[in-house]
Amino acid sequence: MKFSTVDEALTQLKHGGLIIVSDNEGRENEGDLIGLGSKITGETVNFMITHAKGLLCMPLSAKLADKFELKPIVDKNTEINGTAFVTTSDGSYQTTGVTTGISAFDRASTIKKFADPSSTVTDFVHPGHMFPLVAVNGGVRERSGHTEAAVELAKLAGEPEVGAIIEIIKDDGHMARRDFLEKMAHKYDLPFITIDQIIEYLNAQGGDQRE
Repeated sequence: MKFSTVDEALTQLKHGGLIIVSDNEGRENEGDLIGLGSKITGETVNFMITHAKGLLCMPLSAKLADKFELKPIVDKNTEINGTAFVTTSDGSYQTTGVTTGISAFDRASTIKKFADPSSTVTDFVHPGHMFPLVAVNGGVRERSGHTEAAVELAKLAGEPEVGAIIEIIKDDGHMARRDFLEKMAHKYDLPFITIDQIIEYLNAQGGDQRE
C-alpha cells in the first residue's frame, strides 16, 4: 500500500483541505478524516459528515482545554482507549452566530472559534453539539490516537492546537479499513498517512515537539 508523506499531508491541511489518517492495525484499525480547526469551513464539515459518517469531534491540547475550562464528562474514564471526552460545546450566538449548533456551518463556527487565539470562556455555551477531545501532553509518542495525531499535525502546520476528526464508516455500516481508505483517498484526491508515519516524522526532527 502506498501512503502519502507527512509533508504532503501538512501542505493539504495548511490549505484548508482534509487528509485521511489511519492508526495501527493492532489498535483501533480505523481511519479518520482530519482537518485543522483554524481552517475549517461549513463546506468542509459537510463533506466530513456526508462521506465519513462517524462522530465529528474536536481534538485540542490540554492547555486549551484548561483555558476554556472544559472538564471530563465522566469521573472515571472506562472507554477502551481512554478517549478524553470533555464538556460538549457550541459557540455562543452572540459571538459566533451559532443557533441550534448542529448544522455543518454551526459546527464549523464552533470549531473555528476554539481555534481563535482571542476566544474566551464566555464565547461558548454548554452542553453543545461539538465533542472536544483532549490530547495527552506527550502527543502521538505517548498515545498513538487520532486525537493526538490531529493536535500534532496542527502544531507541525504552525496553527492553533485544534483539529476536527471523524471516523470513516463504509456504506454498509462497518468501519473502514486500510483497503477502503486507500480507495477513498484516491477517489477524493486526499493524502493518506498513518500515525506511525507522524511518530517517525517527529523522531526524525528530534527534540520535544510538545512546545
